[in-house]
Amino acid sequence: MFSSAWDDRDFGSRELAAWAPPVEVRERDGNLVVNAELPGLNKEDVKVEVTNEGLVIQGERKREHEEDRGGMHRSERSYGAFYRLIPLPEGANIDQAKAQFNNGVLEVRVPIPKSQEKTRQIPIEAGEERKPIGSQTGQQTKQTSKATG
Repeated sequence: MFSSAWDDRDFGSRELAAWAPPVEVRERDGNLVVNAELPGLNKEDVKVEVTNEGLVIQGERKREHEEDRGGMHRSERSYGAFYRLIPLPEGANIDQAKAQFNNGVLEVRVPIPKSQEKTRQIPIEAGEERKPIGSQTGQQTKQTSKATG
């Protein structure tokens, strides 16, 4: 009786069960820029902090839905917590970190020291010269033909 009136797919409860928001990390203009896609959330649902392990973005997505259909009332609540840890490079200036939330996208900027290119050219030494395999075989064939001939 209820299966014809209600379809679980209408409520999307399965989508909340195991949710990990997509995160993009890149370096731009002397900052580590982290973007997290958090559709359906607002800034009050999200917490951003720095720990010894790195930058932590965590929160909870809540969905509450009520519907009247066919003379019946249905109410459903779904919750899904998430936790993302992004390691920070050595020397990151966490005191100047800033976070901004716009249209479901969280952007965190952490100033980092400019990467210092540490390059060192490695000299290549000459090893023992080897003759191509084909040339050694040809010499053996000539020596063998002289001995028999």
